[in-house]
Amino acid sequence: MRGVHPARYQYREFFILVEAFYEGKPVSYGPYILVDNDAAMARGWTQGYPKRLGQVFQTRYDAAPGKAGPALAPGAKFAGSLTASGQRLAEARVTLQEPVTDLSLLRQRPIVTLLHSPRLAADQPDKPALHELVENVPHDLKIAQAWIGEGSLTLPVCRGEELSALAPVRSGIGIRASMAYVVDELKTLKDVRK
Repeated sequence: MRGVHPARYQYREFFILVEAFYEGKPVSYGPYILVDNDAAMARGWTQGYPKRLGQVFQTRYDAAPGKAGPALAPGAKFAGSLTASGQRLAEARVTLQEPVTDLSLLRQRPIVTLLHSPRLAADQPDKPALHELVENVPHDLKIAQAWIGEGSLTLPVCRGEELSALAPVRSGIGIRASMAYVVDELKTLKDVRK
């Protein structure tokens, strides 16, 4: 059905992953994730991702590139931006240098999220129905057309937003790649209510 309803199932996403440790094990935590599709937002909530709506734009790569878009080649420039609530929250750029030949270099830490469902009963505001630290269990990971280069990320200060508190002090490498994976299982690490 996904091919039949592209407007429902296709979306763009911007997220920040912060390196952390859980019981001595290196993990990543995603405190900010913005998507441009309400179905993707709702799906993320069921996995503990704190998704909210935003507008994500990125340089497109077409299999038949022309003068209007960059090729996957040294010196090509790719960019992305994020806006939400009428403000620009992020800008990223990468200037390609070379293809990534060892895809194991792109392996990431396990992603840990917080599944939380508040109780709205007036006498139980501090007793959530669900409050678990969970690890996403991805499978069928595919990475294609991965290139590495000089990258930059800017998170400007915006009224009513906290994202800029995570602005990098320096930028290093950037990666442009196509990636797909499935998360349909969560591993409970800790029931925080106990």
